[in-house]
Amino acid sequence: MGPLAALRSCLTKSFRWRGRAARSEFWWFFLIFYGGLIVTAIYTILSVESGEDVLWPPVVFLLGLFPASLAVMARRLHDKGLTAWLMLLGFVPFGQLALLILAVLPGDEGPNGYGDDPLGRVKPEGLTYGRSRVPLVRDKD
Repeated sequence: MGPLAALRSCLTKSFRWRGRAARSEFWWFFLIFYGGLIVTAIYTILSVESGEDVLWPPVVFLLGLFPASLAVMARRLHDKGLTAWLMLLGFVPFGQLALLILAVLPGDEGPNGYGDDPLGRVKPEGLTYGRSRVPLVRDKD
């Protein structure tokens, strides 16, 4: 997924917390989000230094994209099979680092409790243990 497709996907799913988000969708959106935030902050700093009181660009930018950023993080956690309540780790020291690590990890293969795989992968056949591709062998009674 490219940057424009990721932005379009995240904006159309701004208030949709169900489902899953691929890593590419998440990272492209956050690159655009933080890039735009830096640009609006620089614009605001330069305008304040020139004597203008223009504080609305970062506020409008944040209000417009903040719901989408929360929703895509929730869907990214769902891709790992985790609950969106883990976003509350952001309020704990080093919790944002933990969320960053969780966002980097690949999602579950195949469908999980939150929906189908966004990459279209299917789960390996047979009973497996964790992410192992070796099927479990059960003793016959």
